[in-house]
Amino acid sequence: MRLRRSVDEGSALVEFTWLAILLMVPLVYVVLAAASVQRTAFAETTAAREAARAYATAGSDAEGERRAELAAALAMHDQGVAWTPSGRVIDCGDCTYLPGSSFTVDLTRVVALPFVPRWMCGARCVAGITVRSHHHEALSCFAGTGPIATGALC
Repeated sequence: MRLRRSVDEGSALVEFTWLAILLMVPLVYVVLAAASVQRTAFAETTAAREAARAYATAGSDAEGERRAELAAALAMHDQGVAWTPSGRVIDCGDCTYLPGSSFTVDLTRVVALPFVPRWMCGARCVAGITVRSHHHEALSCFAGTGPIATGALC
């Protein structure tokens, strides 16, 4: 009795290899993109919180703004995200820096997708995901920096 060899011998390995490549490449890309966006979101959240804490403990508006920028830059650098300030970090209206007054920190950043050329993410990134963070804080009523702000809940 003689066994007949099939013409398709060994084709399962080739098919599996091609399917693995076709399925794994997009999956790896999605994982890289998600990791990049998550890293930036975590960095921005931490930067907003640390900037608010630095501003609240400074003693004056000018010193607080300087400390807030440094704290935000350090928090972003810890996650490997470049810090590029675009204007004032703290938004506090008239910024009287009175105990009981409140302020906010809003940070926005566009995360470029992995392997996208730089020319596609110049002034306006067409291949990116926008990440925003917001933190609201109030100066402690016991900060000792002056009289309590009008309308403060102390």
